[in-house]
Amino acid sequence: MIFNRLRNHKVILKNTGYLTIIEIVRLLMPFVALPYIIQTIGTENYGTVVFAQTIVSYFIILINFGLEISAVRDVASARNDREKLNSIVSSVFFVKLILFTLSLTMLLTGLFSIEFMINHRLLFLFSFLTCISELLFPIWFFQGIQKMKYITFIRTTSILFYTIGIFLFIKGSSDYIYVALLQSLSSILSGLLAMYVLIYIEKIRFVFPGMSMIKATFKDSTPFFASRLSVVFNAGMAKTVSGIFFSMDMVAAFELAQKFASMALIPMQMLNQSVYPHIATTLDKRFTNRFFLVNIGISMLAGIAIFIFAPLAVYFFAKDSLPEAVILSRILTLYVVFAGMNSFLGSSVLVSFGHKKIFNSSVIFSSILLLFIYFIYDLAGIFSIENFALALVSAEFMIFIVRLGGCLRYGIINKSFFTFKSLPGKIKKDNYESE
Repeated sequence: MIFNRLRNHKVILKNTGYLTIIEIVRLLMPFVALPYIIQTIGTENYGTVVFAQTIVSYFIILINFGLEISAVRDVASARNDREKLNSIVSSVFFVKLILFTLSLTMLLTGLFSIEFMINHRLLFLFSFLTCISELLFPIWFFQGIQKMKYITFIRTTSILFYTIGIFLFIKGSSDYIYVALLQSLSSILSGLLAMYVLIYIEKIRFVFPGMSMIKATFKDSTPFFASRLSVVFNAGMAKTVSGIFFSMDMVAAFELAQKFASMALIPMQMLNQSVYPHIATTLDKRFTNRFFLVNIGISMLAGIAIFIFAPLAVYFFAKDSLPEAVILSRILTLYVVFAGMNSFLGSSVLVSFGHKKIFNSSVIFSSILLLFIYFIYDLAGIFSIENFALALVSAEFMIFIVRLGGCLRYGIINKSFFTFKSLPGKIKKDNYESE
């Protein structure tokens, strides 16, 4: 019944299909190259590349500054007003350019003052080049106008470039820095293709939006910045700490486990990105509740799949070189379940219904909890890669509790959803009156 009703939302299903293709290709193609990468450059060098890319991920969040959430909503609301759309796009790019310049300055400072970065200067520079793509690629624009087909073509082209490049140019352990370079070049290619589509196909014209609009763009995205930073902090902290206190092999093991989790999260993330513009414009609570049921089911199936196939997957990609990745993958099973539901309850629901504060605070609280858990680990002397994974699950559970509580409090998710007396499709219409 739920899926029959979803068929009525053809745009959502079509965009979900496009986004799913992107993510499958984005993750599968690198997975094709991953066994070759690990065997050719070794687990330690692979871990070093991952460590550098984890540090650069913080710069990526700074450059995006929450705009990937606020700008989608703004573009969706102005998609039929060309003049306003030009101003919104120009304002977002202007803000991103300022933040990119700031990020580059910070990176250069680190490259001449931090010993590890000095020793791997070229690796960090190659990894940072991917930030150019974050500046150029307006994924928020394509989401806002609900034309995901562009993203599908662009991402697929760049990933094929990266994958083919790996097999052509990575021949020995000393080539590990070129793994980062190839990934960055493929990202830049996607950014250039996206700009072509933006300017020559969608006919967007860059204008000076005025300081008042630039300030408004910056202000609107600021609340989302802290939450996005917290998300990356939560996901990257285990790899960062492992690289500092343990070994790059442990970084590689955690990265492999997270890649499996990311693969499992694809269906939920794609569906959630597709329904975000629909929910933001219609505020349809009936649809929101029905879709939440679908989201729960897919999230649980994804978690079960990770638990069952973890040993086989780890052996396929790393043979016996990263045995720790098996237990890490199984611990992250719960992370997959909660993260799948959180991605829907967050931007798709809470932001759409105007409750940005709960959306942001949920992630910030989770980061505080994560730091507290790390502090306890340190006091108890139980720092371990497995405990880092458990801490990540705890942080994701915190996000789920806060977001679900907010949805129940404001009547977005109906309380009868959690009783077996009334499924979402049978709830009376009166329960879905607008706030």
